[in-house]
Amino acid sequence: MGERCVTVSSRFSPEEVRELDRRRGKIRRGTYLRNMFLGKREPAQIPEPNRAAYIETARWAANLNQIARALNEGSVVELDEVRAVLSAFRRALIGMKDGASGDS
Repeated sequence: MGERCVTVSSRFSPEEVRELDRRRGKIRRGTYLRNMFLGKREPAQIPEPNRAAYIETARWAANLNQIARALNEGSVVELDEVRAVLSAFRRALIGMKDGASGDS
């Protein structure tokens, strides 16, 4: 396609800009509009309940990653600590509250 050196401007109403921003998510406006013009698919929007679950899962993944890193570096990691983290992560994934038994 070549270097992008031509600027095209357009005017939007405040309502149109809000809708554009809602649809584009974190993608820059120009990039989003160019992608739509070129026939690329609109990015999938993550529903709010899923966004919260994603954030929580990312925290658990970070905790597990820290344990894996410590093990890979040869640090001593208590097996009980690993079991506790994995058990809490499992309970969170299946929607159980802390303290509820459900480990198998």
